[in-house]
Amino acid sequence: MVRAFAPGLADNGGGAVLNVLSAMSWFSYDGANAYGAAKAAAWSLTNGVRIELAGQGTLVTGLHLGVADTDMSAWYEGDKGDPVDVVRAGLDGIEAGRLEVLADAWSAHVKRSVAGDPSEFYSLGAA
Repeated sequence: MVRAFAPGLADNGGGAVLNVLSAMSWFSYDGANAYGAAKAAAWSLTNGVRIELAGQGTLVTGLHLGVADTDMSAWYEGDKGDPVDVVRAGLDGIEAGRLEVLADAWSAHVKRSVAGDPSEFYSLGAA
């Protein structure tokens, strides 16, 4: 999709792409490994496309979130963020020229954990 729109953005002096990702770009969860792997790949792709499009003046921003209250998450019983807040965070991030936006506290927590020892994030029953 980005490659399809990139020439039009370049013709107009650049622009912005907001790629909606997930906190699962940075962790795995039992039963959602394919989703997590896809989001990790999308995060990497976002970073690569950012480099490719920088020369044409196109900002590429990755938007990470936990669970937003959408049709996709209707089955989920836990806390969900307001989609309006997620959109606002993404648009504010683009306006500020940010490369990455963490739309909620969960995404910020997960991102911080990436640099740490995985045993501090995952409770696998180790003593």
